[in-house]
Amino acid sequence: MDELKDLSGEDLLHPELAALVHTVRLGTVSGAARELGVSQPALSARLSRLGKVTGGALFVRDGRKLRLTAHGARVHDGALRVARGCDALVALLRGTPGPAMPLRVGTSDAVPKLVVRKILAPYVRAGMRLQCVEWAGEHLERELRAHRLDLLITDREPVGLRGQELVSRVAGRSRVCWCARPDLARALRRDYPRSIGDATLALPAESSPLRERIERWLQRHAPRARVAVEAEDRALLHHFAQAYRMAIPVARSTAQAVERQFGLVRVGDLAGVEESYYVVRSRWRVPDGS
Repeated sequence: MDELKDLSGEDLLHPELAALVHTVRLGTVSGAARELGVSQPALSARLSRLGKVTGGALFVRDGRKLRLTAHGARVHDGALRVARGCDALVALLRGTPGPAMPLRVGTSDAVPKLVVRKILAPYVRAGMRLQCVEWAGEHLERELRAHRLDLLITDREPVGLRGQELVSRVAGRSRVCWCARPDLARALRRDYPRSIGDATLALPAESSPLRERIERWLQRHAPRARVAVEAEDRALLHHFAQAYRMAIPVARSTAQAVERQFGLVRVGDLAGVEESYYVVRSRWRVPDGS
């Protein structure tokens, strides 16, 4: 078995498929060529042959980067499966467990963690291995379009992410309420909602869809309110409300758990304010978890 010591799955992967996998991961032909130890013209020729054999263009140029076509996305998905199969074969020959193909998930830091957990629960129960990253929504959308993610959970309506290779759905909606420490909540309940105008607030970042709706609510009901903290990560707002006399907006669907964990209580609802959660997934890589 010594001859298997240095064998990797990539040694068994067809050169054209390896060229595609590396080009998608790195975003450029030159980067993929360097990593594979071949010239750029040689790697371009491999990609061209693969496109001809599979019956369609694999890439379109997007600035300095390459972006997969719908056809290229399907071929890339198949190439990843073959690559995992090669890794599994090497593991089998060595007598070790083979790797499971991970589901690459991007979660917007504006989506409550409890909501993310509920959305991903069907994939966990199905025994899938999840690789989760959290980032700002705009960055994750770029990663999904570049096929470096398989599934995106976001609070932003995915208008620009609909196409032949991506499908989206509304995973849930929730009304929103104010929460604060018990002493502050008792004071704010008197003459609510105008009392919010005398409060110190911790709010989602200005770029979030929820912040826009909260601002409109504040203009109508509490224009004098002072914003002391803004954060993209909603969980960070919970910690500020726990430590200081600040009111924060919380999704009603998660309010009970937030109140229990951070010692907060509800002040009142933001009438007319609602947030939505969306799931965008690769049509070819990810089953519908609804």
